[in-house]
Amino acid sequence: MLVAGAVVAAGIGFVVTGWIASQPPVLTVVAATALCLSSAIATFLLADAVFRHTPQFGPIAVLMGTGVRMAVAVVGVLLLSEALAKYGTPRDEFAGWVAYLYIATLAIECGLLMYGSKTQVIPEKAP
Repeated sequence: MLVAGAVVAAGIGFVVTGWIASQPPVLTVVAATALCLSSAIATFLLADAVFRHTPQFGPIAVLMGTGVRMAVAVVGVLLLSEALAKYGTPRDEFAGWVAYLYIATLAIECGLLMYGSKTQVIPEKAP
């Protein structure tokens, strides 16, 4: 679900920028999606493991994961924007894509974690 949501968000952004600009930034979209999706999957697995073992620490794990993802995104933008500048991608354009996909993957990840924690923490009522 997380991968599909990130790909759909990237596709929507790609189509919208394709209508606005004459040439959609394929390399920029792929690099930003890979950066945001890899950190989202890692923090999702970590937070999901915390929710399964100790549900009361789940929200703290989500917040810590968000901080780690933010650090990865900032460092990734700083490092990858230099590499993508060689291919003609403006730095601010890449940073904008990372910001957009970061927010999209964060929303999907938090939604999945909250839905999963709700089904695990709240037991079914016995008839």
